[in-house]
Amino acid sequence: MSLGRSACRALLLLVLSVGLLACEDDTGIDDPKERAVLFQLNAVHNGGKTVRFDPLPIATHLPADVGSENEVTEWTQVSGGKVQFTFVGSPPGVGISFRLASLADDVCGVTDVEFDNDRIELADVRLNPRNYRSSGCQRTVTHEAGHAIGILDHTSDGGLMDPDGGDGNITSDVSTMVRNLYSLKPGTQVGLFERGSRAQRRGGRYVVTIVDYVRR
Repeated sequence: MSLGRSACRALLLLVLSVGLLACEDDTGIDDPKERAVLFQLNAVHNGGKTVRFDPLPIATHLPADVGSENEVTEWTQVSGGKVQFTFVGSPPGVGISFRLASLADDVCGVTDVEFDNDRIELADVRLNPRNYRSSGCQRTVTHEAGHAIGILDHTSDGGLMDPDGGDGNITSDVSTMVRNLYSLKPGTQVGLFERGSRAQRRGGRYVVTIVDYVRR
């Protein structure tokens, strides 16, 4: 017997919720929605386990002609102080690097996040100098910094982490996700889908590439 599309979708959601609920004791997160968002925006790329920078603070290279430090440290405020940055004068071996780069006209920015052993090693942020400050790309520096610290996918809630930056506001779901991510140890199991990783193996590390497009 074959299932219709809606029935299959309902079954998938049920299986996902059961898998996440099975991990409740590991995470200490009681709200199934919070665990689901953490899985979807982060752990799905690492076989169901959380991946983030550790230890902190995160060494961050942000040239003055690219952006201002407060565009990055907004994530410190959002996370309740759990995410910390230290700004350095050159691209770090472990940390976040921002730079201007030649990108397609319909792209605001691109972030490559490299990780191994459940820890982010490097986030390379490339910004399109032609439009990353345009009205079609909302608060791109802050948006890309969100990807760099572990928001490895996009939302569709109209907020900052939508592909085009949405209305520019960091939603409560995203802020809660970041606080949960940096409250848990790297490698905490939050989902049971070990084959759900969307990262690609490159040069001995796993890499997730997130592309952000200009609003149409």
